[in-house]
Amino acid sequence: MAKVIIMPDPDDPGLQGKILRFFLRHVLWIVIFVVMALAAMRNIYTIPSDSKGIVLRFGAISQVVGPGLHFKIPFSDEVYVIPAARKQSLEFGFRFDGATAPRDPRGGDLRRSDRPIAEEKLMLTRDNKLIEVEWVMHFHIGAPEEYVFNLPVSSAGKEKILRDLCMATMRRIFASVMFDEGLTSGKQKIQEDAFQSLQATFKDLKMGIQIDEVLLQETNVSDVIKDEYNSVTTAEEQVKTMIYQAEAHANKVIPEAEGQASVLLNEGESYKFKRVSEAEGEAARLNLLQEAYKLNPELTRLNMWAEGMTEVWKKLKIVFVEGLSDANGTLKVLPLPPDAVYRRSEGGN
Repeated sequence: MAKVIIMPDPDDPGLQGKILRFFLRHVLWIVIFVVMALAAMRNIYTIPSDSKGIVLRFGAISQVVGPGLHFKIPFSDEVYVIPAARKQSLEFGFRFDGATAPRDPRGGDLRRSDRPIAEEKLMLTRDNKLIEVEWVMHFHIGAPEEYVFNLPVSSAGKEKILRDLCMATMRRIFASVMFDEGLTSGKQKIQEDAFQSLQATFKDLKMGIQIDEVLLQETNVSDVIKDEYNSVTTAEEQVKTMIYQAEAHANKVIPEAEGQASVLLNEGESYKFKRVSEAEGEAARLNLLQEAYKLNPELTRLNMWAEGMTEVWKKLKIVFVEGLSDANGTLKVLPLPPDAVYRRSEGGN
């Protein structure tokens, strides 16, 4: 059987040749398309949901864009993504372990790392005592434009300025309070003063930062003065105990003394009333006696003599002897010792 051989057309380049010819003819457009695609991909950007984008066109603010997909003009636009709605925190005196610690709903961490920052913890109080303070500032970026232009570009530079301002403010506040206030009752006021002072400073400097809250975590006695502080505290407790004991003794003795004074006053008033009443009665009696003396002097003198003798007779040691009256009926009285009693029935001499 005869075999048919088809000879290739010398003018037909084939599939690969056709493809090669196509690229050679349209290479310029292909290059332009690729360059435009790459430029478009490089100039499309996304803003997260908790951030805002600051678009700078030739160095000036062009617009502030919200979350979503956006396009910037090549070679003229520059975009800074600022986490405006994100709650941020700065810790002083310690650092949170952000990798393992649970998050606080307010934006902070709940567990601290074991890395205390000694140079940040020490504060000097008004009475020249050292106190260790750990605190946190929660904040967010309220004005992204000010945050971009009025703070350093790098994150480290921004954080350093914020930390320096916060530490200077807190040291100034603690320098105006007493040591005991910083440990106990003055914490709330310190937090409020720090919040107001820092917010005013950020506003004056146009830093674009809005403070949410300032929280004092712990305030403790510095290890440098802990022994002396414990000694002073013990002495103060002893003084308080002695004062309480003295007050208790005073509360017991004073009422007793007041009661005795009241009794003495009442007795004095009673004695006074008695003496006055007796004096008034005696004066009235003397007045009546004077009137009676004017009417009958002899009888008055006799009565006065009888009254006087009544008192004398009460003091005499006498014995009345029966049957010794004379014919005139006069009773003779013989003064005798009290133990010598003579009676006729006993036959005494």
